Amino acid sequence: MQRLRLMALLAAVPIFFSLNDSFAQLSAEDALDAQDASLQTSIDTQKRVNALDDATRDLLNEYRSTMAQIEDLGAYNDQLEQLVATQRVEIADYERQFQEIEITKRRILPLIVRMIDVLDEFVGIDIPYLETERGMRIAELKKLMARPEVPTSEKYRRVTEAYQIELEYGHTIEAYEGEMTFNNETRTVAFLRFGRLGLYYMTLDGLEIGYWDNTSDEWVVLDDGYRQSLDRAIRIARKQLPPDLIRLPIPAPEDRT
Repeated sequence: MQRLRLMALLAAVPIFFSLNDSFAQLSAEDALDAQDASLQTSIDTQKRVNALDDATRDLLNEYRSTMAQIEDLGAYNDQLEQLVATQRVEIADYERQFQEIEITKRRILPLIVRMIDVLDEFVGIDIPYLETERGMRIAELKKLMARPEVPTSEKYRRVTEAYQIELEYGHTIEAYEGEMTFNNETRTVAFLRFGRLGLYYMTLDGLEIGYWDNTSDEWVVLDDGYRQSLDRAIRIARKQLPPDLIRLPIPAPEDRT
């Protein structure tokens, strides 16, 4: 009986070791699988960490770029505020100047009109030289004043230009041909203007000479003793002869303003 038990026990020992080897082999495979799973989990976790690290780095770079843009915008806004403040000052100055210009225009326009009237009056009392030319100049100035599209500066320039022309008449001599009325007779003669001191004439045939008398406001015939001198003076004014001393009667100056 005991022998039977011993044989059964001995028979069970190989079975036990066989089962034990199988269990050990199964446990090793499970351990490797678990290790592989753990390693894969670690890899996946590292990938997620790396991805999060890249995203964090991208967000950090984007944050820094945004902050830099904000700083640039802040500096730009400061410059704009300074520019706007400067422009406000300039606009205020322009508005003040514009108001002053408007006031000046309101004052200068009547002045220009008065200048033209004075010029017209002056030509009327002056010795009668270049009457057509001077009259047309004044008429053009009066037409100019009636044109609203012409700037005030241009009107003032034209009037001062006319004054300058009249001023130059007093410092020059001039010979020209024109018509004159004498004893109810109109004829073409050669005129000699000697500044504003004297205005003389000579008929084209040279037979009659005379001058304008400011006192009587009429033409006066000169005697033949001045014919040669007047002829030479006309030639000098036309640059046909060199300058020379000329003997001519000069009316006494008269204040007719």
